[in-house]
Order: sequence, then structure tokens, then C-alpha cells
Amino acid sequence: MAQTRVFQCPSCKEYIASDAKACRFCSTPIDAQTAQAAADAQAVENRQYRRKQYARHMMTGGGLCALGLVITIGSYIAATSGEGGGSYMMMYGLIIVGAGDFLYGLVGWLSELKKDDA
Repeated sequence: MAQTRVFQCPSCKEYIASDAKACRFCSTPIDAQTAQAAADAQAVENRQYRRKQYARHMMTGGGLCALGLVITIGSYIAATSGEGGGSYMMMYGLIIVGAGDFLYGLVGWLSELKKDDA
């Protein structure tokens, strides 16, 4: 069973199914080749968008994780270098949330690469 794909109508720019004979919004006739080409172009655009989103998750997550590590290590060094000792901050939240967001982006990005290979 073939999956129905969508694309933007050339006239009104509303999204319609690739198996439609005419736009359901403006009644513009759609031939099969035009629908197929537009659906292929839309699929490429969607794939690029998803990759950018996954890359953004990786960058944000990596940055948050690194920030949490820098604050934790920096405050620990500052606390241990003093004569009387001191207290330091453990940024578990930043580290865990950042690592989770990075992993989410990495898994999504790798799955997009795997789809291209298939």
C-alpha cells in the first residue's frame, strides 16, 4: 500500500494529497507528473528541516551539558583551592538535560542518515 504524500498547490499554496486530481481549495487541475514532482520536492524540504532541528538539539544539548560541567568543575576547583575549604555547586540538572537533548538530536540525525542510505 503506497503512502499518500502531500505537496503545496501551485496556485493557492494549500497542502493537498499527491493523488488528488484537482486542488480541493481552489479547484486547480493537477496532473500526476506535477503532483509527483512536487511531492518529491516537499519530501526533500521536510528531510532538510528535520535535519536542521536535530542539529539544533545536538548543539543546544551539548552546550547545556558543557556549561553544567564547567560550572561544576570550576566551583569545585574554587572550593578546594581555598584554605578553609568551601562549598561547590553540582549542576546535575544542566548536565542531564543537556546530555538528554544532545542524545535526542543525535539519534534523530542518525535515523535521518539511515533513511537516506535505504
